[in-house]
Amino acid sequence: MLPHKWYIAGTGNMGSALGDLLQKSDDIEFGGWLSRNVSSSFEPVFDFETHTDKSAGVFLCIPDRFIASAATALKQRFSAVVHCSGMQPLFQPCDAVCWPMQTFSAQVPPVWNDVPVFIESRLPELGQALTLLFQKAGSKPLISGLHERQTAHLAAVIANNFSNAMFVFAGEVLTASDLDPKMLLPIIRQTVQKLQHLNPNEAQTGPAIRADYNSIELQAELLKNKPEWQRLYSEISAAIPILFKK
Repeated sequence: MLPHKWYIAGTGNMGSALGDLLQKSDDIEFGGWLSRNVSSSFEPVFDFETHTDKSAGVFLCIPDRFIASAATALKQRFSAVVHCSGMQPLFQPCDAVCWPMQTFSAQVPPVWNDVPVFIESRLPELGQALTLLFQKAGSKPLISGLHERQTAHLAAVIANNFSNAMFVFAGEVLTASDLDPKMLLPIIRQTVQKLQHLNPNEAQTGPAIRADYNSIELQAELLKNKPEWQRLYSEISAAIPILFKK
């Protein structure tokens, strides 16, 4: 029988966001969080090492390197274990994987609407239950294997983590000249909003795609006092025409 009650192991960004979703669900009972730090601000929180509820399931929202060992330990104390990694396989102690293709931060309310959620399960009924849970949250669950999930995770890292790193880079360039990084917000918003109307291939602008080498050289010169920034700028400028080759 599938568990009606679920816990979350881990109190990071993913654990916090999933906890928010589970607490709003009408279909399951949320048991609370499991943590090695029982004095955390999460409530209710139980000892990760000792808490037992053999009729309940647990979602693993912990760093990838700990999933296999944690799943082995928790499977002895819970009826089902589901990990939430985009890159790790369905380890033997785990019954399923559910990975949302979304970014979460503790300071920002989680958004689940329209989010793809990759689900892999050993048990068809558990896969169906997870699918229903995320469908009711407005997400877009899909049953997939490891290769599809890993590929989606790679693409998400490039689109989200890499672009955010570029926002940091751009902000540092402005800060170095006593300019406010917040002036970037309108162009960042417009860049993302354009993707609702244009394919990224159609939306690309800038000197690198125009082969405007004079501007590229002038901009690289502005970074001469920061060789590592200058090198990064030049490498990205060189990569853009390669990405857009037909």
